Amino acid sequence: MKPIALSTLLALSPALSADTDYAKRFPPKWLEHNGQIRPETLCYNYPEKSHMYPLCRLQAIEYLQQRCQRYSNILDNTDDPATRRHYNRLSNKYCTASEQYHKMLLDEGVIEE
Repeated sequence: MKPIALSTLLALSPALSADTDYAKRFPPKWLEHNGQIRPETLCYNYPEKSHMYPLCRLQAIEYLQQRCQRYSNILDNTDDPATRRHYNRLSNKYCTASEQYHKMLLDEGVIEE
């Protein structure tokens, strides 16, 4: 599979998610360990040789980034200690997974900067 530039992926993002009903039928799944997403397991719910596997992997980049940003923004805009603890865990979980997954795809040559 030819590497896809991240700028190309971002430009294609609306096209990949244009049909939200279709996208909802193929959500990425992953396994966790100690409350952290294991990036190597993202999209394990699709066979590697399937048509949906590479699409899922590319969409997973956007999904993780969106969750990271969403929970970080909530964390930045709350003063309640319990709410901060909750969103700090979620922010850490998705931001860490986003960084690790992005690096993994770069290392594999699936995407390029």
